[in-house]
Amino acid sequence: MERYLTIIKFHTLMLKWRSDKMLKSIAYLLLFILYAFTLFTVVATAEFVGYENFLRSMTQENGVFETLSVLFLFSISFYGVYTLYFFRKKFSKYLYILILFASFLTFLAGMEEMSWGQHLFHFSSTEYFIENNLQQETNLHNFMDANLFSSLIYTSIYTLFVFIPLLSKLFFKDVPLLRYFDLNMHHILIILFSSTLQLYFYPDFGVYVDMFTQLLALALFGFVLWKEEYSPRLFVHYLLVVNTTIIFMLYHDVFDFLNMQYEIREMFVTLAVLFIFIDFIQKEKVK
Repeated sequence: MERYLTIIKFHTLMLKWRSDKMLKSIAYLLLFILYAFTLFTVVATAEFVGYENFLRSMTQENGVFETLSVLFLFSISFYGVYTLYFFRKKFSKYLYILILFASFLTFLAGMEEMSWGQHLFHFSSTEYFIENNLQQETNLHNFMDANLFSSLIYTSIYTLFVFIPLLSKLFFKDVPLLRYFDLNMHHILIILFSSTLQLYFYPDFGVYVDMFTQLLALALFGFVLWKEEYSPRLFVHYLLVVNTTIIFMLYHDVFDFLNMQYEIREMFVTLAVLFIFIDFIQKEKVK
């Protein structure tokens, strides 16, 4: 009997391993498709006759990239609530609150992105939002200057998901609290890919800071890659991001200071955060 239970347990583990492997393969296939489509969108806009407005059409309100951002945000929220409902006993009180807060925050972000249903149901904004909202939409984030809001968001993203994880891999491996920042290196690269989409060399302080931060992050990532032993697949992923940076630098004129590329950046950031969130929960569940 004990032998049969062992065999059943072994088969269950094998099925789970195959299932996890299949899900990861699907996730990386989706990522590759999004990378390829983004590269095509920028290059086609810059080089192909008749495609001059292709990037603008892809990044308009309710476009492909904004819709994907909303879906990824709701996926994070749903996965967090699902996990807490079915596996709440596996988490400490503090982790439970952290996951609940992240789920709530991403739900709010998703609703904000779709202006609380206004983009879907096409209801009119109230007089207050028409007079005070920068886009006259029913949301809160457009009450703030767009450049300031973007700067706050990307400063947080670079700090939490790029610089702290990379620096902790180099200098702070033994600090217990920083184990929560031990991120999958591929997920960090998705964040860095998102930042390849920017208006390089535009005469604005915020743009120069954005460009310098991206180049610094890529250099730091390369240094970590050189110091530690990682898979060839990660090296190929890194080269893809570096080469994309160079290509988008050459085609920087197709980007816009006010919008366009930011919808794509948001989509890749939300996808990376979805991967990071799932990874984090999976690690904590098995402890």
